[in-house]
Amino acid sequence: MKNIVLLGGSNSVMVNGLQKGLREYANVTNLALGGTTSLQNLYELKREKNQEAIQNADLIITESVINELDNHNIRENLPLDIIFKNLQFLYITLYKLKKPVCILILPYRFKNYQIVINMHRFLANYYGLNIVDMQNYYQNNEIIQFGNKFGGHQLAVVNRNVGKEIAKNIDIFKISKKSLDINMPEFKIVTPENMQRNGNFKIFNPNNSMYNEIVYRLEKGNSLSFNDCDGYEIIGMHSWNLENSGEITKLGFGIATAHCASIHLRNKNNDIVKPTSKLNIFCEIQAEPKVDSNLIVKFNDENLDNTEFYVNSHLEKPYKIILPYFDLIAFFLCKPNPKMKLFDLSVIPTDKDIEIDKDIDRSYLIPNIVFFKDSMEFIDEYIGHLYPNIVKHIDSVLTPQIIKKTEAQILSQLNKNTPQIQPSLEAENKILKDKIKELETNYQKAIKVKNHLSYKLGQALIKANKNWYKGGYIKFIFEAMKIKKEHINKDKSHI
Repeated sequence: MKNIVLLGGSNSVMVNGLQKGLREYANVTNLALGGTTSLQNLYELKREKNQEAIQNADLIITESVINELDNHNIRENLPLDIIFKNLQFLYITLYKLKKPVCILILPYRFKNYQIVINMHRFLANYYGLNIVDMQNYYQNNEIIQFGNKFGGHQLAVVNRNVGKEIAKNIDIFKISKKSLDINMPEFKIVTPENMQRNGNFKIFNPNNSMYNEIVYRLEKGNSLSFNDCDGYEIIGMHSWNLENSGEITKLGFGIATAHCASIHLRNKNNDIVKPTSKLNIFCEIQAEPKVDSNLIVKFNDENLDNTEFYVNSHLEKPYKIILPYFDLIAFFLCKPNPKMKLFDLSVIPTDKDIEIDKDIDRSYLIPNIVFFKDSMEFIDEYIGHLYPNIVKHIDSVLTPQIIKKTEAQILSQLNKNTPQIQPSLEAENKILKDKIKELETNYQKAIKVKNHLSYKLGQALIKANKNWYKGGYIKFIFEAMKIKKEHINKDKSHI
């Protein structure tokens, strides 16, 4: 099997999504991390522990556009010029590797989506890197509104099948044919282990099925300073705030993002204070301070106001908790090259899409989602996304009943010599009314419907059961959505 290195955010981390599809046809080294932009992709390319996998890769896949839009629009307010600069750093590095690369543009419409997606298209064209543009596919097939239903996470079944097609057709991804003279900046990863440590530090080793890191705890009474980094700027930071005991938190995502701690970078001219939460996090340091002998890294024990924010640190929540420590993994540094010419934002159009060069466009690998969205697998996940309580009830209560009744009907048809006695219509109606009553009682609060909605859903289920051999259960799902929509509209008309 061929080898793939996957760089990206949570869409690449999802167990049943993109990575699962890729693994059907390739060995995958997954270096993705949720809530992170292209700078984390670059950081992973530079980490020493990843070099063997990168050198052995037959294809490197990178996706980051969704997180760039989130980090730009939500809480962090990551500037467009920083996003574009860091994208150039990433794509320059990928070009210099002389490996086949796939830039994956996942569909997402958020404020300034066109300029951010155009950044990726422009750089793909310039460096000659292969691209799969799902945003353009959704637009051309007029399913943008459908895609918007799922926000930053498309259905896993969609991403899984995209991954499957990419891995299955890995040989069509070619090394860039461009011949460019590029002056690269220098990058350096600095961990507390190779920094000047002042005071005592607790050291932890959080690890799970995907991540294995060394964490140094900053708290009141200790600090860090840099060695041999003159001329470098801090452009990113990797942290993982753990529980007080050093264990990985078991809190759910929403609560974990409200358990926050801030780091404080201090020199003669600046106080930079930035929070992260109880998650494995890589984020930009927007101020990009220059490293010198006066720069001190410490926990924000003075409770200074934050000067920067992070998209997944929810300090505005009423149930927020401020941690008395900050758990640090590494800083990501860049030493600018004065000979390097960076593009500025003026080259990126904001009113039209950049057309991708045909020789690098691999968007034809995207499965036919217009047709595919009518498949049972797709429908199951779609309904599960929109109506989780209904699906739970169907799975745990109604489906066994349907199966039992269907088995009885099949046995009746097969055993012609011993015909089964069918219940009378009156008896069947009584059973169905009991089911409807049960459905109404158990899910009244969850689905917020009036009594007659449960009855209509029950009637639709009866019809589906009678026509099971004609795809009745698939039709039932769409009928259920239609009934619910009509019911909501009817309620609104009486307000």
